[in-house]
Amino acid sequence: MLHLSACLATVAPRLPDSPFPVSQQPTDITLWNITTSNFDERVLALSAVGIVAQRRPDLATVDAADSRGAALGAWHLSLLPAKLDTSIALEPEALLRRFASDFRGYILCESGGQRSNNSMHVAVGLAGVLAALVVTPSTVALAEAAGLKMVVDARTLSLEESFMQHGANFSKTLLFNQQHANLVYTTDFAVYAKAFALYDATLTGPLSHRALARLSPISMVLGWASEVEFVTSASRHGHQVLCSDFTTNVPVYSNFAPPRVPLPPPPHECSTSSTDEKHTVAFMFTDGDSITWDLGNFISPAFDWWGSAARGKAPITWTFQPMLQELHPYFLHWIHKTKAEDDVLIAGPSGAGYTYLDQYPSAGNERAARARFANWSAVSIAQAGFTNMVNQIQVGLYSDSVEYETLDAQPAPPAAVFVDEEVQLSIKGAAWRVRDAKGRPTDTVVTSRRHCLSNTFGDVTPDSLVEILNHAPADPTSTSSYSVVGVEVWSYGVNDIVAVVARLNASRVRVVGTDEYVACLKQHALPISAKGRPTENK
Repeated sequence: MLHLSACLATVAPRLPDSPFPVSQQPTDITLWNITTSNFDERVLALSAVGIVAQRRPDLATVDAADSRGAALGAWHLSLLPAKLDTSIALEPEALLRRFASDFRGYILCESGGQRSNNSMHVAVGLAGVLAALVVTPSTVALAEAAGLKMVVDARTLSLEESFMQHGANFSKTLLFNQQHANLVYTTDFAVYAKAFALYDATLTGPLSHRALARLSPISMVLGWASEVEFVTSASRHGHQVLCSDFTTNVPVYSNFAPPRVPLPPPPHECSTSSTDEKHTVAFMFTDGDSITWDLGNFISPAFDWWGSAARGKAPITWTFQPMLQELHPYFLHWIHKTKAEDDVLIAGPSGAGYTYLDQYPSAGNERAARARFANWSAVSIAQAGFTNMVNQIQVGLYSDSVEYETLDAQPAPPAAVFVDEEVQLSIKGAAWRVRDAKGRPTDTVVTSRRHCLSNTFGDVTPDSLVEILNHAPADPTSTSSYSVVGVEVWSYGVNDIVAVVARLNASRVRVVGTDEYVACLKQHALPISAKGRPTENK
């Protein structure tokens, strides 16, 4: 007979094709304070969080000292409609005893990374499958004090042996690729999801290929590695990457049903005429696909991003992760509530996950894989309440053929695709209506950044950017009179954008969000002909 509480359990919704597991929404969350914990103790705590979350995420960690944003974990937890219990937060033994019934034992490993034959990765991968805590010789006493016994000695297993013996039990939608030093982050999510865990910087080794090949279509790789090679390998199997190398508590956040589904903003209209001779500029922040950034210092007032006192003083487009509608819906709800009038949210690379569409598998499944990803992205963008535009990254030179499936996406294809290319930026601010498979222009615009503020790949400084924009073409019927300025978040912030805008000649330059930018581009530079067909003013 079911208990009444089980019958009334709230389960967070998942969209079709979602790779993320779900259990139940908790009403009470016990906190484990790991501020003063060492590496092995943190991994133990995160494995406990992941295992408990498989039943219901009644356990979470807090860290008041982490500089990468985990210190904001307590703030993120405060957004949730749940009671937070701190009564035993500093008592690991008591915490493990409280949840002892969730654990079937422990897995013993070393914490020496490659030197120990990856035994900690083996343990992390098996922890969720076996519901067993990840412990080392320094933490085994904690597990045994809770009455737990060893179920596997990971020190005697290789990653290959673990994959062979337990392959059928690992997640079919998530893979965990995280370097050893970062196993104190995201391990809770990997354990919760029963994801196979390894670290291959390029994700190109034989075991990596086998792990990727067994995943279902458009699955997700958690963690981070050598960017281009890592994402390329995932893409060639038809999957995407979720940059998540410094995150915690996602198993908790993701099990809360959204407070409400935000409505996507209505289509924006151009507020100027074709005779208003000004150069039109939009500033766009990069890296919003990374939940390491989104759930980290992104909102901190100590950093010059969303928490900046200057936000709202200039139109800014923020690339953001639409999958937050499942991964942390209460945070996404807060973002919408605090959004300034001039803030625009669009999907970061390359939609609902970081992938290179031009690298998708070509053995007869390329178009089907891209179509499935296009629809998953379109639904996620709508569910997240974003402006229907995508910042897309490709490895090779851009071709409209990569977008054929995007044009058929439901509920709607994107109004614009802002393309970056890893090898060579070939578009350089040009803009046109994407052509479909029959060569016909469509209502989706493709363009790219014309300039970029970045200490690593930028082509301008704030001073030179001001000079260029103040003397740029100002004919609204020409695509050369429109500039997207990419702003790398690791190099520049809101105050830098506001300072540049303040120095622009308002009689010659106007700054807008990408929503109005695209509307004006379509209306004046890429209008619909009298015959009802899109035309292009070069």
